Amino acid sequence: MKPNSLLFLVRECFLSIRRNGLMSLAALGTVTVALTVLGASLWTAYRVVEVAQQQPQRFNEIDVFLNVETERPQSLAVMERIRLLPDVSTVHMITKESAWSYLQTSNPALTTALPDNPLMDKIEVEAKQVSHVDRLAISLRDTAQFPEAMQVNDGGQEVRKMLGFARLMRVIGGGAAIGLFISTLFIIQNTIRLTVFARRREIRIMQLVGATPGFIRFPMLLEGLFYGIFGAVIASGIILFAAREVSKFVADIHSPLLGDVPSRLTAPDMISGLIAIGALLGLLGSMLAMRRFLRQI
Repeated sequence: MKPNSLLFLVRECFLSIRRNGLMSLAALGTVTVALTVLGASLWTAYRVVEVAQQQPQRFNEIDVFLNVETERPQSLAVMERIRLLPDVSTVHMITKESAWSYLQTSNPALTTALPDNPLMDKIEVEAKQVSHVDRLAISLRDTAQFPEAMQVNDGGQEVRKMLGFARLMRVIGGGAAIGLFISTLFIIQNTIRLTVFARRREIRIMQLVGATPGFIRFPMLLEGLFYGIFGAVIASGIILFAAREVSKFVADIHSPLLGDVPSRLTAPDMISGLIAIGALLGLLGSMLAMRRFLRQI
């Protein structure tokens, strides 16, 4: 295609959008709403999966409570034996003296009623990976290897639930994304089809004077691309504003599960991704709308 012809078709595309003001505005509004729903759903599913994936990291610690009669040298020896286990990342001891001191400060009424320090040394063990928590807890509960351990608390059950929830959300999110993508595609296709139908007389005249199918289709492809890109830009603004307000609301909840879980998806990434999706949907919708409809004119 010659450069002059390309410039002419681009100019005709924008002249057509301006001439059909109400129809163009309705098409842009419909595409914007569809992309807002699609983008918001994808962003929500992504954030839910991010939060779910981060939760098991909060349960990768195991607390080992030693017997009350265990002396400090024995406690240190137990800690060193635990450190040598292959699944252990870090080991930290909270002595019964420091725990008692903290309890005296935080709850003096309780400690004054107790004659002696009834607490025990606690060893906090962090696993290298969340999937190793169960195996490490079994090793720590082995009385032959660690007879000094009175109780071992781990978050194995919570970890399994969170990992299962993360997998479930990935499947649901992926299926919902595909369904919403197809639904948005059909919405844009029908929207472009309405604009083609509104200009059927103009298209018929172009066919009668010898315009090629490509010459007729190109401005409409540009029009679909315009609706997809500008609709995505407007939808991105709406989603970012809604995301900011939702983040403020979630921050006020002060939930340990919804706490500081930073997102890897930045605002520029979200905007560029939604624009790319909008452009793709605009082009595909225009192609599908014109493939069958132009044959009927």
